[in-house]
Amino acid sequence: MSMTERKSVISFLWTPGRRHLSLSLDGDPEDAARRLESQFDSSEEVEGRVAGRVVKIRRHPRKAAVKGIFSIYFYAVVQEDGANCRLVGHFQWHPVGRIYAVAWMALGALIPLAFLVVGALRGTPESTARDALPYLFPVLLPLLLTGMLYIQRRRDLPDEKAIRRWLAGLKAGWQEVETESSASTDRVSPS
Repeated sequence: MSMTERKSVISFLWTPGRRHLSLSLDGDPEDAARRLESQFDSSEEVEGRVAGRVVKIRRHPRKAAVKGIFSIYFYAVVQEDGANCRLVGHFQWHPVGRIYAVAWMALGALIPLAFLVVGALRGTPESTARDALPYLFPVLLPLLLTGMLYIQRRRDLPDEKAIRRWLAGLKAGWQEVETESSASTDRVSPS
């Protein structure tokens, strides 16, 4: 697993820079938020909610690759940008999914530490490496949890790509989409 892949696994626990997306919009922020909300009504690909200037988008559950607390969301805010505005946000798991992952990562670190301490306390001068083996198996737990988070991250990439594609496909009043992905920086202009 490369360093970039590790960052993408851990990135669900906070907002990483490379998972941001910014979309230039025509008009004032309130008008842009209303237009965006009307786009949700006609979309079969994504669903979303607009509350004031705050936007939350996810792939429709019927089409989502990942369902439940580990499904990917796009959290954004419509901000003023001179005469126009921008939709600025990031992709992350639902907050409950992030809390769950953090709790398991904390347990994954504490359990092996407890086993190592107990093993060290129970060791005697006559102990061999074979005697320490049962205490070392739990050390693999953090690796297992990191692997599971990595697999989960790879599973919800299609949902993130679908949301990016949907945003890039918006037509009326949208100027451009700037995306930053883990592979490269692309500029996609809507058709």
